[in-house]
Amino acid sequence: MKLYKNLTSALKEREDVSLLKIKISGDELPDDIFNFPHLKELYLDGHCKQFPAKIDGLKELKILSLKWNQFTGDLSSIFQLPKLENIKIIETPLKSLFLPLGHSVAPVKSLTIKDCGLLTLPEEISVLSELTEIYLSGNGLRSLPFSIVELKKLKRMNLDQNHFSQFPDHITKNTSLSHLSIDQNQFSEEEKERIEREFNITVH
Repeated sequence: MKLYKNLTSALKEREDVSLLKIKISGDELPDDIFNFPHLKELYLDGHCKQFPAKIDGLKELKILSLKWNQFTGDLSSIFQLPKLENIKIIETPLKSLFLPLGHSVAPVKSLTIKDCGLLTLPEEISVLSELTEIYLSGNGLRSLPFSIVELKKLKRMNLDQNHFSQFPDHITKNTSLSHLSIDQNQFSEEEKERIEREFNITVH
């Protein structure tokens, strides 16, 4: 698997490119990014502000990583990629996560939204029915939607460094959940004691 950091050189061999790592200097995503029919991993860094509302290419993409510190749009279109399993969004302003209603084409198993200023998770999170891991550290979450208990395959969840002052009790109804970290939030000492007493979870 060859790593390409230069889009121009990658385009010369686009039929064989399976991994692409690009830092974009402008604020727009080049259309050529979507012209790699066998691309499986795409890592995008830079200052892009928008993601296309419709994606016609990238039918083989399995891993997508974004780090765009000037982002102002939404990422709902990525959930239409038919083989996308792993999404990593790092240090990209994203106060809300927009998801498709009813069904997600993408079979997402791992979702990371880290240090993005995320304030809420939508009730539609349940459409990501294949999720086994979700990492949401370093955001502004204060609560979780009740629909999260519908994620029957969820095994790992990280909620460190958010703004929870009350433990989201309903998360314990996820019987498949084997690892939960919710440290460095805004719990009072009384709430920490309750969490440990009722759920046998130690919170720092």
